Amino acid sequence: PTMTLLLTKSLLQEGQDEFQGQQYSSPLLELIAEFKQGKCKGVPVKLGNLNQLKLTAGTERIDKLPDFVFKATAIAPTVPQQYYLSYSPDRDRPLTNTQEFLIEAETSISRLIQQLRAADNLYQQIELLHTLSRLKGLDFNTGLGGAGVKVTVADLLDEVYFKAGNFSNRPQWSIVRYAAGLLDKVDISLSDAVTDILISGKQITVGMAYSEAALIDAPMSHTEIVEKIDKFCREDIRDRVLTQEVIIYLGLLIKSRPQLVKGLLTLRVGYLIVLLTSELVMELNITQDEAYEKLMQLSPFEIQTRLNRVLTDYQDLGKTVFQQESLHLNQAQDRIEWSVPALTDRVDIPSIDWLYQRRKDGTIDRVDRDFYPSIWRLLEHCKGLTIGDKLEKRNRLDSELILSEMTPGEKNFALRIEHLLNKIVAPEYRQLNIEALMALADLSERNPDLNVKEYIVLDVLIGHAVRLAWLDLELPKAIDIQLEKTAFEPTNYDRYKSFAWSAFYRSSPNTCATYIVKSLQFLSQLAVV
Repeated sequence: PTMTLLLTKSLLQEGQDEFQGQQYSSPLLELIAEFKQGKCKGVPVKLGNLNQLKLTAGTERIDKLPDFVFKATAIAPTVPQQYYLSYSPDRDRPLTNTQEFLIEAETSISRLIQQLRAADNLYQQIELLHTLSRLKGLDFNTGLGGAGVKVTVADLLDEVYFKAGNFSNRPQWSIVRYAAGLLDKVDISLSDAVTDILISGKQITVGMAYSEAALIDAPMSHTEIVEKIDKFCREDIRDRVLTQEVIIYLGLLIKSRPQLVKGLLTLRVGYLIVLLTSELVMELNITQDEAYEKLMQLSPFEIQTRLNRVLTDYQDLGKTVFQQESLHLNQAQDRIEWSVPALTDRVDIPSIDWLYQRRKDGTIDRVDRDFYPSIWRLLEHCKGLTIGDKLEKRNRLDSELILSEMTPGEKNFALRIEHLLNKIVAPEYRQLNIEALMALADLSERNPDLNVKEYIVLDVLIGHAVRLAWLDLELPKAIDIQLEKTAFEPTNYDRYKSFAWSAFYRSSPNTCATYIVKSLQFLSQLAVV
């Protein structure tokens, strides 16, 4: 709760004529001194500027309810009635990618509960609870309360949420956001922020999806906004909470500093999060997924401050993001065989609906016998692969680690790749990732000495492939899409991005493979510039 005190003249004057040693015995000064110690009658207290404290406060407007009386049961307790999970602050540390993967892939409820009983690390507890909520739901009784006491996953998430925010000198914001996302917490001021943005003549897109459905161009209730956020945000549950924060900060900034968004018609929240991440990449010289983890650990006030800076340097940071996607090769461009062989299953067949075919193949999840060994061999030619959301650290495969621990035909390796592919929700995009991996594997086999010095991020590679195909006019010519007949600007990719993706899904596997290779070539040329 955020408490305000009305400082009256009599309150300030009280006790000023009485001395205790060299200090006034003013009750107000004594109270403030107690506040500064961090506790008041045993209750934790945090002092700060109102503008900063408001960022993490919940507000509710109640109008014209003269006869309304709050019932005691209407207000949920802010502190859990009892703790059921062990906690050792000195053992609190983030898990490794392998530890997170093992928890995420676990399907045995009994083993998950057993690990939860033994866990005393909030990072491990939140991962275990996430897997339990995905498998059994928030109302599942974990049995940690003993006979006759129901302790649900939601109860334990509330406990972790409270501990992460209150049991350390600095709140563990990454875990706070994680628990808030799993508990579907919503800031009711979200709709007001959206309305403020729309009134200023702007519109908003959420997530990284290039779809008209991700656009917010009319006032909505906070529940409708959250539904859209849940549908289009990244797989990382924390992204839903961070998206709410960014929208609220945009609503505040657009009123106090409207010049920051001058010239921007659409505020792309997902892209702004990428810019925030890229700024940390430059500062700390780390990968994008590592920077995303750092971003999640920042306080709301720190994120608002960085958002202010990102909007100030919007254009320059956009160019930086582009440059950060470059790839360095160990060979000169003219020594690499870039051509894509027209294999039997990649021949262009006009009668085939490739979008439907990709949805079907992606749903069935059927791959060639040599698919997994070819991916293992591909890892010999690069630092690693990121399959799926590029900001999700557990989607990154480190070549050195994988090649030292697994063999090409090992079942665990195939399961690891299959798990990452299955996390991609849209079957057509999952199939596009499979085709991209096959194209890269073919390229590496034709160029045995080729080596990419960075991680190959499939999201980035496919995104540039779509852009290059559109700019080459291959997609507008080959696909019948209803575009505006007047003032059609095919070179304006950002304007027609949703059309470009739709067209790419309808292109043949041969076209896809060709532009995946062209995309890799483009990113390697970008590194030279």
